Amino acid sequence: IYAVCSTSWLLHGLFVAATYPAIFLTSLNQFPRIANFARRGLRKFLGGQPHFIRDKLALFNLPALEIDTDVDGLFVIRGVTFSFSTLTLVAHGCELGLKLADDIELAIYVDEVTVRFFRRIEIGDVYANAKGGQFEMTFGGLEDDDDDVASEFSVFLDDTPLLRAATAGSKGLTDRPKLRETLTGVSYMRDSSARAGLHIVTALHPDDEAADKQYHEKLTEIRTSSAVYQSRQAVRQRAKGQGRRLNDEKDMRAAVCAELHSLPSVPHPPTRSVRVTTLQNLSPPHVRRFLHRLPFLLRLLLAPLSYFHPINISSINAAGSGQWLQMLLQERVFKQYAENSAELRRLYRKVSTWLADANFCVQLADIEGLGQVPLSSAFDIVTYLKFSDVMAYRTALVDGQPQNDSIKQVVRLGGADATFTIPSYLLPHHEHLIPAKPTREDEEVLEQEIDQADGTPKIVQAEHKLEQALKDETNIFLSVHGSLPVSCDQNMLNFVAALVKATKIIEMEKEIDAADRADTPMSPTFSDSTSDGLSRVTSMDEERSIPDSEKISFKEAAGFKVFAKNIRQNLQDGTTKAKIREFAKDLHQTTKDGMKKTIVGGLVNDRWIAKMVGKVAATLQKAQGDVGYSGSIPLPLEPYRALWTSEGKL
Repeated sequence: IYAVCSTSWLLHGLFVAATYPAIFLTSLNQFPRIANFARRGLRKFLGGQPHFIRDKLALFNLPALEIDTDVDGLFVIRGVTFSFSTLTLVAHGCELGLKLADDIELAIYVDEVTVRFFRRIEIGDVYANAKGGQFEMTFGGLEDDDDDVASEFSVFLDDTPLLRAATAGSKGLTDRPKLRETLTGVSYMRDSSARAGLHIVTALHPDDEAADKQYHEKLTEIRTSSAVYQSRQAVRQRAKGQGRRLNDEKDMRAAVCAELHSLPSVPHPPTRSVRVTTLQNLSPPHVRRFLHRLPFLLRLLLAPLSYFHPINISSINAAGSGQWLQMLLQERVFKQYAENSAELRRLYRKVSTWLADANFCVQLADIEGLGQVPLSSAFDIVTYLKFSDVMAYRTALVDGQPQNDSIKQVVRLGGADATFTIPSYLLPHHEHLIPAKPTREDEEVLEQEIDQADGTPKIVQAEHKLEQALKDETNIFLSVHGSLPVSCDQNMLNFVAALVKATKIIEMEKEIDAADRADTPMSPTFSDSTSDGLSRVTSMDEERSIPDSEKISFKEAAGFKVFAKNIRQNLQDGTTKAKIREFAKDLHQTTKDGMKKTIVGGLVNDRWIAKMVGKVAATLQKAQGDVGYSGSIPLPLEPYRALWTSEGKL
């Protein structure tokens, strides 16, 4: 190799640049004295914060990452361990809080993420909770930041609004007593990931022994104080008090996810943070300009990273409050229709009773993911996701606390898979590939395609293409499939039947109301000639003698005379016509409402709907194959268009 490299100054320089680092790393790996000397020197130089243990470098008390782009959020990693011998990075205690809207917040907790470079990424159990309302949200009352100028000159910030909100929300968790293993019979000192590889070392240097002890004490403190661990131990303690044991890991995950709903989104915020916008602006302008002009470098970096790092996730557990789902049904489905229908009010109470006093959890188990970023911009980015098990759980609440004995699996699928296709021009620095905004000539061409389209499908596609061109949008294509069979709980089927009936009643009432508005006004029931005829008939009736066979009491005769007198008086005043028309109109409306209720009640029958839902559920329990949906997600192109349009690409 040296003989070949010595023929060129460039190859010789590359040979020297690769040889000396290789000699240094080999010496650290082969000679313990050199390794101990290097560790002691690094400890003195860097201080006590980094932990050097054998071939590992550990960092704790890392600053949080403030997300200040499209949404506000705080991302915390409590500790990081890097192994030089195995090229493995382990992140301990990951917490993420995102404020998606003024009344919606997302909290994500992961105890451990392992990145095996050029092999795979392994993520443990992921717990996500959607929270709504000021009482559930950690960042609900977020203050405005008045210190934007300081973030331009300093990388690390103290006492920001996000840190203050997270610190105030975490007081409830830090004040709670920690649950010990004596309460559950589980030892929390065992940490196979942290102690991996210890069996190959027989003796430790005193400095290394102290560092190793301090390192494992720190890892134990992070793991036992995490929100996931505390929730898991609380669930076990509550089950033990009830004389029960949760042996099924899937049920345990659902119970832990329900327990996490009442905890703060970021339970362990640090004292300092760094913002995303600050990191984006750290590189010099000429470097950013060069990377912008050479987008192939980004694809050259992402292509091997995506190919050599498939992702494995133990489970994703996403939970939400039933009260939030009830509010969505009220706003989107029932609206004001329940006020005028007793049947809809009954169905709304039935649906709300099942939703309000419970938390719902969707669990995706054993997830495998892979992304492919092409080197050529002519191809799209494709990502694959596969779920080996899909379940949904309902956990009843009593006084706001989840009950372990009421955890029920309401839905379970045999698995699922999803595929996402993303255009390559959505990558950073690829705005030169974005389609140009349509001109008037382009719009005319698209309109001609609509006129020349053959058949309804082609016409609809051409119209959608024109609509997206006018909106300046592109599409992310997705395809989601669920694997059959599917099993459902009986209470879930009753809920679905009630919801189906409610939607059908609302739909039919909308159609009937629309038909009533389209009808012409009701014609006068009685004309003037009819009134004159009625007057003559009334006069003749008065003169007619009462047959002897009819026995009329004095009270009945007096009442009839009063009624006849009122009729004559109304005829003289000219108000009989209006009175009779009003009476006929009321009779018509009452009859119409009664007929509408009869028609709706006859068509939307409880037994028929329950029978159909049960038949479909029984069929799905024995069916084989896949059922799915393929569609597109529209995305506006304006935020991705060029910021530096004056410079070309290399």
